[in-house]
Amino acid sequence: MSTSPTVGFVRHEFLPPSETFIYTSMRSLQRYAVRVFAVERLSREKFPDGEVTALRDQPLGALEALLYRATTLSPRLSRWARGVSLIHAHLGQTGAHALYTASRCGLPLVTSFYGKDVTVRRSRLRLLPAYWHYAALASALFRRGDRFLALSRHMRGELVAQGCPESKIRVVPLGVDLSRFQPVPRTSRARTRVLMVGREVEKKGFDDGLRACAAAREEGADLEVMLLGTGSAGAGPLRALAESLRLDVTWAAPSTPVPSAMQDADVLLVPSRTARDGDQEGTPTVICEGSAAELPIVATRHAGIPEQVEDGATGLLADERDVAGLAGHLVRLSRSTDERRALGEAGRRKMQAEYSVEAHRERLQAVYDEVLGRSR
Repeated sequence: MSTSPTVGFVRHEFLPPSETFIYTSMRSLQRYAVRVFAVERLSREKFPDGEVTALRDQPLGALEALLYRATTLSPRLSRWARGVSLIHAHLGQTGAHALYTASRCGLPLVTSFYGKDVTVRRSRLRLLPAYWHYAALASALFRRGDRFLALSRHMRGELVAQGCPESKIRVVPLGVDLSRFQPVPRTSRARTRVLMVGREVEKKGFDDGLRACAAAREEGADLEVMLLGTGSAGAGPLRALAESLRLDVTWAAPSTPVPSAMQDADVLLVPSRTARDGDQEGTPTVICEGSAAELPIVATRHAGIPEQVEDGATGLLADERDVAGLAGHLVRLSRSTDERRALGEAGRRKMQAEYSVEAHRERLQAVYDEVLGRSR
């Protein structure tokens, strides 16, 4: 009786609350078992499943974690690796840390990139201790690693430009549990509800989004604006900006369920941009979720977003930081319930075909099959 090969997921923090996509990927696998190696176990209530070895949970684990961070060497990681068929490192810097163990144990190494890790080598982030090993070892990782997974064709191009062999790169889009984001009938109402969702960090461009909503209002659009962010709801610079714009914003509590917020919205606004430190998006999960909920998307031509949003078919795109362009799209959609509905329905069809859990699982397992020389 044959047994399923075991994939060893490595993510140093397993998992920050926003990284649902890694957990979804892990749980989606059918022909492969999964074990996880981490330095620290996070968000246990949100991510309870999985066999996880966390260094800091072990006797003397704090000391070994320091050794591993400083040198990429971990006796416990080497012992853990003997029980897997291949190592799948999540984030480029994790791949650099896993490189020695994979080589020593004779295991294939697959590395997934998600956004910031693609740009870190050409930004000042590379000067931070957390990225030193990756900055030093990226060339060796590209040379000795077996496969590199990119979320989009744009990301593939970025990796090739940095010296990663194109023959080793596979585009594997995010897998989203579309069943959590069900469309609902959206009755015609006087005010158009615009939603923004995500971490309150520079690359999300929420300040541009607020300015676009204010500009759309000046052009006659009757909008309701909701921002569902992290941290204390509505605190800090974003609230001050909204007040200066005289823009009425609902600051949703961080505990607000995203599916519920999307069911109550008419448009999803995603004004992403490249941050001053070079940080970029990969392919924002929130776009997949919004399209699954049949929301029309207004977004920027940033990173992999133009592959998620077909301009004029599933949403409307403007250039990064183009507040006037975003505002114009909001005005246009505020005046046409029919166009909002058509864009939303097309968006859900696109998500089902390209970004479902099932589509992700088949692409990911095909990479594992290829690396291990297994027939499907």
